[in-house]
Amino acid sequence: MNFDARRFSLALLFATSFAFGACDDGADESEDGTVCAEGEKCDTPGGTQQEQCLARQSEVLNSSQRGFTPDAIRWACADVTGVNTNNQDDRGQEYCEYYAIVQPPMATAAIDLGRPKSEESGDVTPGAICVEGEAAENCGTTITADQLAAMEDDPTAVVGACVFTSWHADVPGPLPSCKGGKCGTAQSLFGFKFTEEFFRMKISFNSNSAAADLVQKCLDGKAPAPKKWSNTADPLTEPFFRGCMQVQGLYGTGWRRSDPSVCAVINRLDECGCSVPGVSRTQLPTAIIPPQPTPDGKITLRGFRLGTWDNAEGLPPGCRYLDTGDTSHTLVACDLTASDVVQNLNDPKEACRRTYGPNVVVHVPLPKAAITCSPNKKTSAGKTCGKIPWNIGAENG
Repeated sequence: MNFDARRFSLALLFATSFAFGACDDGADESEDGTVCAEGEKCDTPGGTQQEQCLARQSEVLNSSQRGFTPDAIRWACADVTGVNTNNQDDRGQEYCEYYAIVQPPMATAAIDLGRPKSEESGDVTPGAICVEGEAAENCGTTITADQLAAMEDDPTAVVGACVFTSWHADVPGPLPSCKGGKCGTAQSLFGFKFTEEFFRMKISFNSNSAAADLVQKCLDGKAPAPKKWSNTADPLTEPFFRGCMQVQGLYGTGWRRSDPSVCAVINRLDECGCSVPGVSRTQLPTAIIPPQPTPDGKITLRGFRLGTWDNAEGLPPGCRYLDTGDTSHTLVACDLTASDVVQNLNDPKEACRRTYGPNVVVHVPLPKAAITCSPNKKTSAGKTCGKIPWNIGAENG
């Protein structure tokens, strides 16, 4: 594979990001088009599949936080509105799982709250901090009135952290910073070591293999097309909507940001005759999402890089990268203050989602210099291709 193709490989790992929601085995589709786990209350946003795709399109294309740039595909770690937070916790589906760690004043150890702990979506540690003597449920820990008063008296004190991780569920450890599998003081957060147990994503569709599967199926399939391309009132004339509806047909996950964004780009590259020197069409999925570890035993894609909307190498105020021993930037910790905790005793994880989740951003690099497009202008889709067709919504910018 030549240099440009390798760059494209890394860039196209974007496709993998979409796969996160690709495998919902055993799910049933409700009358309104949402997907519900068998025997469980539906945990996806409401509306028909078309309405879900229109909502995602509005967020991804029309907000100030655009999902596409000439060099990247992006989405926030925060889940879309409507993901279930009650009974079964399904937050953390955008290829970025998150949870809270809190060490109340006078406590000897910290506790993790709402942390995914198995491959099954919704299986998390208890999420609430309960106050002694008060009626409570889902208690991860119980504090005294004195501990509560101490936090109220010093609201700006840092008493914990929000953890955001994009370390793929099926990429093995240990991290390079944990020599011989042993994590030192610098490789821990409030006593939690940077191990697979605490810091690797757990939900199976937040994985390298699921991402690759999504890319393959989006490439092998065909997105729905409008009956009349001249009818601009038909949302299928929009590239994002076509990709989103393709995902709905494949997995019913068009209500997420990542899956439809990835499939839309894959479809757009195909529609516009885009290619990379040294990478054939059949090699594209494995070029985008190389299996991990590689044949030589190395990890070349631990997960998708976390940054902000403005900077793939930066983070929101109060956040920092954790020491993985490489440059993957897949582990982030953000400060939780006493005020954050006191105001969200029943669900500190929600404080993480609301305070930091919208601005901790998954970046899937897609270097424009590695891609060449030769659209067939005789086709209706080809006539709509701009200079940078994968930069959906601003294809000439």
